[in-house]
Amino acid sequence: MLALRHIGCAGSLVLAALLCGCVNLGPVREFAGSSARLTGYQGVTERYVTSADRQLADLPPDKRYDPLRTKLQNLRTISARDKDTLLKLHATTTGYMAALALLAGEDAYSLSDELGKVSDAIVASKDLNIDASHVQAYSNIAQRVVNWALAAQQAKDVKRMVKRNGEDMDKLLEAMELATEAYGIVLRDEAKNYDTQSELREAAWMAELKGDSELTTARREAVVTLLRRTARVDKAAQADALKAQQAAAEGLAQVRAAHSELVRNVDRLDDKQLQTTLRKAAADLKSIRQSLATL
Repeated sequence: MLALRHIGCAGSLVLAALLCGCVNLGPVREFAGSSARLTGYQGVTERYVTSADRQLADLPPDKRYDPLRTKLQNLRTISARDKDTLLKLHATTTGYMAALALLAGEDAYSLSDELGKVSDAIVASKDLNIDASHVQAYSNIAQRVVNWALAAQQAKDVKRMVKRNGEDMDKLLEAMELATEAYGIVLRDEAKNYDTQSELREAAWMAELKGDSELTTARREAVVTLLRRTARVDKAAQADALKAQQAAAEGLAQVRAAHSELVRNVDRLDDKQLQTTLRKAAADLKSIRQSLATL
């Protein structure tokens, strides 16, 4: 997980409060803060990009696994290529949400240098459904923003920040949501492959072949017992990874939907329906973060 460290923005917060007048920014602050704190996405990303390595390490040398080996080697190449893009998406959207929280008056919120920066480029990925429109949106933001903390100081208020970056940020949130759905496919395949290999390992140890006179039934059963114990631990980790992926996907869907409402109604921040939507999203995201913390 990326750590969040404090930076001093007291002066800009006071100015933001004066410029925002009597608009109730509480719902914006709660939503933006909750969105920025939803860091489970990065943990799921790490699980995705290491899936091929985990599977290849346990894959038997038998030729029957050659087609799967080739598939996993391709996945390893793809995931290594995409990792930089995925982490840039995470850092950029988190920095944007943290900047909104600061502008809305959450002076207790902090923003690290890493989360504050916007890097120069991401790349399209057919495997993650990240297309040219997402790359262009990121490029637009990268041309405008070097550091979200500086952007917040220049924007002075929530409306200017959202009007300038909101539509492009919607595209980046869409990219994150699509990528997280792709993670689920990879993680489910990993669990399925593990089940198949576990069954074959058990069958191999239980089979009685010539020359195995010293491998008694008791010894065979002891080996199979150890295999099953290891499998239970591994399967539990796989189940937790899938729960985290599903929670992250749900969280990103909430963030994207609420942020879209914010963009559409940015000139009416006091709108009751908008504030209800943002508060509900903030509450739901808190629940999702808590569920991620238990995994």
